[in-house]
Amino acid sequence: MKPRWKNFEEQVREIASLIYARPCEPGRIAGNDIDGIIENDGFTRTLLEITVNCTLEKVRADINKLVLARNSLFGSGILSRALVVIDKEPTTAMLEGGASNNVIVLNHNQLAAQFIEYERYRQCRTTYPFGSAIDPETGEIDGTEYVPVKYVDTATSREVLPGDIASELLSGKNVVLLGEYGSGKSRCVSQVFSIVAADWGLTFQFPLAINLRECWGLERADEVIRRHFNKLGLDDMAASAVRAYNRKNIVFLLDGFDEIGTQSWSTDDARLRQLRANALVAAKDAAQNAGAGILVTGREHYFSSTKEMLSALGLAPSNTRILRVNDEFTTDEMLAYFQAAQISVALPEWLPRRPLICQTIAQLEENEREDMFGVGNNEAGFWNYFIDVICKRDARINASFDANTIYEVFVTIAAGTRNKPGDVGPIDQRELQEAFESVVGQIPVEEAAVMLQRLPSLGRVAPDSGDRQFIDSYILDGLRAHHVHRLVIGDESGKRNASSEKWTNPLQPLGQKVLASRATLSPGGYLNLAKMSAQAKNRTLAGDIVAGLMRVNGGTDFNGLALTDAAISELDFIDGTSVNLTIEQSTIELVVVPQSPPHATFLRSNLIGKIQGASSVSGLGEWVRDNEIENFDSVSTTSRIRDAGLSPSHEVLVTIIKKTFFQPGSGRKEEALLRGFAAGAFGKVAPKVLNILVTAGVLTFFRGDEGRVYAPNRSAAGRMKTMLDELRSSADQIWIEVGLLQ
Repeated sequence: MKPRWKNFEEQVREIASLIYARPCEPGRIAGNDIDGIIENDGFTRTLLEITVNCTLEKVRADINKLVLARNSLFGSGILSRALVVIDKEPTTAMLEGGASNNVIVLNHNQLAAQFIEYERYRQCRTTYPFGSAIDPETGEIDGTEYVPVKYVDTATSREVLPGDIASELLSGKNVVLLGEYGSGKSRCVSQVFSIVAADWGLTFQFPLAINLRECWGLERADEVIRRHFNKLGLDDMAASAVRAYNRKNIVFLLDGFDEIGTQSWSTDDARLRQLRANALVAAKDAAQNAGAGILVTGREHYFSSTKEMLSALGLAPSNTRILRVNDEFTTDEMLAYFQAAQISVALPEWLPRRPLICQTIAQLEENEREDMFGVGNNEAGFWNYFIDVICKRDARINASFDANTIYEVFVTIAAGTRNKPGDVGPIDQRELQEAFESVVGQIPVEEAAVMLQRLPSLGRVAPDSGDRQFIDSYILDGLRAHHVHRLVIGDESGKRNASSEKWTNPLQPLGQKVLASRATLSPGGYLNLAKMSAQAKNRTLAGDIVAGLMRVNGGTDFNGLALTDAAISELDFIDGTSVNLTIEQSTIELVVVPQSPPHATFLRSNLIGKIQGASSVSGLGEWVRDNEIENFDSVSTTSRIRDAGLSPSHEVLVTIIKKTFFQPGSGRKEEALLRGFAAGAFGKVAPKVLNILVTAGVLTFFRGDEGRVYAPNRSAAGRMKTMLDELRSSADQIWIEVGLLQ
């Protein structure tokens, strides 16, 4: 390994060679070794002394050496300019010592600035937004502290850090970073920029972090550079930046290849590939003529294949590393993000851990976070807020984009997936065009084309297919619910048309909750559409509305609605007190039964995937009859008990009953009975549950060597079995009393 001073000397000589467009080589003048000599022409020289020893004594010695060399050259009729280059900021004494001898004392950054004032660019760029790393409400730069995350190599599955990416770029390796909407690609660009830019004066490689969304219609890399500097208000630096590019000293960090607009639209896959390639000719020019490697980011499914992507970007597969951003934060990364944002929030299990969602949460007021993630856990409220943020964020790509148009197109495309064989797709280019036409009234051209190609949460069906599908069911499910709401408030012809269709893909629980949040204001309109659809062909639509209305606070009176041949993901009888409903000969994935049978409500002759809240047929009342049920809640083990969706006090009760009555042995130590229930709500209620069972005569106890030992009263075994069969629907006094514990 070369000593640090030798590396520094070589780096400075290389910089000087570029600045003066002449070789800078060490030499000897008047018996003294000079670190760098540049022959500008036959009559002038530039002399450099280069040192990492930044003491005043060393700098003074170098000044004297240069004065002697300059005098010697002058005696031969040669004029010279003398510089002392150090690797730290010169002190006032150094500057004064040099000035008194007509010797310039400066650091390597100041020397490099004679080629390009990069430090001015660097300071300006850090205050300008990096791609979509912005505040979702204001559009200003995202000021949240960067959370260190890792990126996965698609070829080796190894994880890499931003520092690794920076090193590869400087070594000439190209890097493509792929990730879905809001996954943190732009924050990675920001971090890589800060790493590479920190040493620009030594490497003489100048990273330019360019938002490709600002480069519509450009065809050459120099045009991209000029527009970038104009955007930053650094017009006077554009020429020197282009000169640095021509001398291959620019490191391009190109953010958002999916955000450059095509100039027209086509439903033909081959034509679309050509349009995408044409839109990226400037990025391709930059890749093929840069002196270092380039970093390019974009959505993974924008291109039809990896081969098309590399071809359109002008990248050789052998010299390109493809990385992928993890879709979600790890638990540690998420906690670090909220700590950096100075936010304390206990997030529910249902919430995806995506960076954009975490950023959205950070923008909420404290009372809003409490409303969405507190006792009420307002999952639907957060989704409605989140989709608004997404549409506004995407609309900022271009001034001609409108958030409401993006939302309406989104909803229309989501509605078209109700009959898709794969649930989430496929969606061909013709369907994308028709969705846009139905909303806007004209075919998509120019800027609108890119909007359709990069709609958030849409991805490729297969590596070589131009068809799209929803890759984010979290977004899709809520959009489907919004479409149902749009039908309810729409005209009669729209309702009739929807009722006459035959959907196959029902709303999932999130979509039902989103629908319930919209149905609160007009449940009558929803019920009317449900009846219309139940009497026509669209029994899935009717089932969606029924499942949604059941989640409305207070429940719903269905006025004798009879539904057959429906497909329903989940019927939750816990949230409300829904009554006067019959569902027959339908497919239901999950039924969550209530504590007591709902009035005039029947589930008959259905195929039910699972019953939650009861562990056997005997635990169900007459209102659930003649159904084919694949699974019940299992309470065979502690882990299964916790999967049954019971309250903490009822979990403790079921566990104690299982251990004492239905496992081998005549008694259980208190410590063994309560094992695993020491923390949180369990620790508070566990001793109380034991006391209730003892008071009721179900358990007795005696004192052993290590504390109490509890034994079952075998005469209560039948009663305990019935309670375990019925679970949530149990009317046993013990079950009720335990349910009141807090």
